[in-house]
This record gives sequence, C-alpha cells and structure tokens, in this order.
Amino acid sequence: MSFEPLSPTGARGFVVEARGGALLDLGGWTCRVKVAASDTGGALTVLEGEMGPGHAGPLEHVHVGHDEAFFLVGGRLRFRVGDGYRDVVPGETVFASRGLAHGFANPHAEPARYLAMLSPSGYEDYFARFAALLRKHGAVPDRETLLSLMKEHGTFPAPPPVTAPGGGPA
Repeated sequence: MSFEPLSPTGARGFVVEARGGALLDLGGWTCRVKVAASDTGGALTVLEGEMGPGHAGPLEHVHVGHDEAFFLVGGRLRFRVGDGYRDVVPGETVFASRGLAHGFANPHAEPARYLAMLSPSGYEDYFARFAALLRKHGAVPDRETLLSLMKEHGTFPAPPPVTAPGGGPA
C-alpha cells in the first residue's frame, strides 16, 4: 500500500504486508525484499530473512560498499563480526560496517528469522542473481562463479579470523 506524498519534497511511504515483498529462495534460506533500492533512491534496503536449521549461511565476507544491521526476530543465529563469534538471540542486533569481516549461519535445530537493513542499498540485486543461479543449476554455484558474483557486488571473502568460532586461536 502506498501513501501519497505529504509535501512538495516528494516524501512518500508505503506498507508491505506480512508476506509481501519479492521472495528470493537461496536454498534452505529465503529473503523477502521489503524495501528496495528503487523505493528509497538507493538509500536503504530492508530484507526479511529466514534461515533453516543447520544452514551454513553465506561465505564469511567483507563488503566495500555498504553497512549492514541484523535484528533477530526468532530462533538463533551464529554471527561472525570481525574476529569474534557469537550466538545471537531474538531481540539482539548485530551491526557490521563496510570493511569488516562478518557472516552468519544457523547451526541450531530450529529456523531463525531476522530483519536486515543495508545502507546504501542495492545489494538485493546480488541475492536475486544468486537465487537465479540456484534455480538454473539446482545447486550453489561453483566457487569461481560465486567469487565472481561477489566481486561484481563489492564483496570479497573474509580473511580467516584470529580466533576460532569456539573462542580459541584459529
């Protein structure tokens, strides 16, 4: 549902219903694009994600072009932020600025739901292209294809952490 501009500045707003937004199937993990770059002039993207139990998540990575914040709604996720790992529970927020190694996975027995905010926006295009590759090949693309797609979107594999996920030296 859209609202008409309230001022001559072109301000606008809209409501995306509970199951609304473009659904991207990422293979045991889904994202709904709730607010896209085209909605905000490139300022902000909002994604609603659900990651199935035991999902390894994306390759740990570094973005050069945007910051990300994640708000956990349900379940638990294990996040890497910099060199640290932490299991995050509902109500907690994780922030990773551009240039910081990060990633997340769901090693737990229940699905996890989260909201992700990305600024500036546009990274939803990466997820759409990744979902298209999954549909085309029926599997996660080979490493070379994945790294090429990541690079096109200003994302690079993270260096190994200084500490291992359990907290000891890597």
